[in-house]
Amino acid sequence: MTEKQVSKLISENLTAVYGYAFGRLFDKSEVDFLVSDIIYATVTSAGKIKDPDAFHGFFWRIAENTYHNFLRKKARTAKIGSIYGETGDLQISPQEEYAAKEEAEEEIYLLRRELSLLSKVNREICIAYYKDGKTCSEIAKEIGLSLEMVKYHLFKTRKLLKEGMGMTRKLGEKSYNPGVFRLNFWGDWNHYGEVFNRRLPGAICLAAYYTAMTMQELSIELGVAVPYLEDEVELLEKAGILCREGPKYRTNIVILTDEYDKEFQRKTEAIYPGFAKKAYDGVAGILPEIKKMDFYDPRYDDNRLLFSMLNIAFIQAYKKAKTISPISTPPRLTLGGNGWVFGHDNDYKNNHFCGIAMEMWNRDCTAWFSAENYKVIKEAQNFRHTMFRERSETICNIMLGKMPGTDNPVIKNLVNEGIVSEASGKYTARFPVFSDNEFRRICELLKPVTDAVCDCMTDISDRAEALLSEHVPPKLKNQCGDIAKIYHRLDVMAILLECLIKDNYLTVPKEKTPLCIFGVKIG
Repeated sequence: MTEKQVSKLISENLTAVYGYAFGRLFDKSEVDFLVSDIIYATVTSAGKIKDPDAFHGFFWRIAENTYHNFLRKKARTAKIGSIYGETGDLQISPQEEYAAKEEAEEEIYLLRRELSLLSKVNREICIAYYKDGKTCSEIAKEIGLSLEMVKYHLFKTRKLLKEGMGMTRKLGEKSYNPGVFRLNFWGDWNHYGEVFNRRLPGAICLAAYYTAMTMQELSIELGVAVPYLEDEVELLEKAGILCREGPKYRTNIVILTDEYDKEFQRKTEAIYPGFAKKAYDGVAGILPEIKKMDFYDPRYDDNRLLFSMLNIAFIQAYKKAKTISPISTPPRLTLGGNGWVFGHDNDYKNNHFCGIAMEMWNRDCTAWFSAENYKVIKEAQNFRHTMFRERSETICNIMLGKMPGTDNPVIKNLVNEGIVSEASGKYTARFPVFSDNEFRRICELLKPVTDAVCDCMTDISDRAEALLSEHVPPKLKNQCGDIAKIYHRLDVMAILLECLIKDNYLTVPKEKTPLCIFGVKIG
């Protein structure tokens, strides 16, 4: 029988149960305790009752057994009371009195500790009954439960408190060392940044990553009382970041751990230098032809042109890799938008690539630009991804010779970042701007470089998928392919640049310079 079926039958026999209890105990407080015990014992044994017709016999056997257990407990309590002198004959020394006070304070602390670990329904019923002095009937009406279920929860709570107070509970490591969680998002609209603007949600994800945990287990591991966890856990569950497995919660996104990143680096670091040199030689070989194009400005020295052309080749390689070895259709996200959500257990310290704005068009579709941030060039270029729409429209307008108004909210920042320059009220893009025909021609010239880098990307992402599958919980293996392609193919671009800078083929300017930004005008 189900708990619901048993609860209905108990409700039908509740008056008889109270009559049974009053006929034996007479004291109302004792009657309430006995009835609660009977209800609890019956509900917890619901699975043993296969035939509803057998319920009544089973129920009254439980009632009788529970009553006799109640009497035995009562007798033991009376015996202990006589030992400690309920008549007042026992003399207590000051030392004993102090010890008794300390013990009482310890009991209060333990009680509060255990109350902080109760589930919401058990906690609410316990507080309403003991603190607010409400009857079980009043509580049942307020929270929408049957009277017998309120009694069941009340008994269960008393049992949990009693057992818990006798336990030694050790807070988990994350109570004092919560770790670092950083969000990574790839998609159209990121509604997940706000979820992780506090430390607790990330700590929950880290705690429940490899092992599913109950609310109580999370509370002990994190050193945070259940009432403060409930809202956070509910938010993470609604966002699809946590999933529920019975009474337990499990992190439902891939976390790229520091351990994984370091192992992958060791296994792949020898691959990049050869591809980097091949890419450099390919771009250097076409620079003379590139300089003949109308976009060319003598202010773009060879170093800047190399950065720009390499970046274009990398972007084209990334697009080609997506054709050869596609990323899945972006899944619909619970909070809206489409994309992938994953995380890191470190402060992005292993990331090489740190942001992309690929083909950001203006409203008229007459111009677009692309901006790629690499950690190795962040001192020269760090394109901000805030106020996306406003920045995109303003940059495209400047590329087209349209001057922004004085009330433009982003123009000052663009100047300060070195993205555009200003002279006598006129703004100019500080990065190469191509016609659509020029850009197509450049992509044709770069094709050998694009093909080589694409080969590197697909090889690296295949290796990453295999290794990542060994590092994630089994239920998250299906996410590894897409995340490996998204994360590691972009990192390939950054690592190739790092190799060339390390070997002095490229130089990062000391001043603000848009090295890896380019624009295209249509028509």
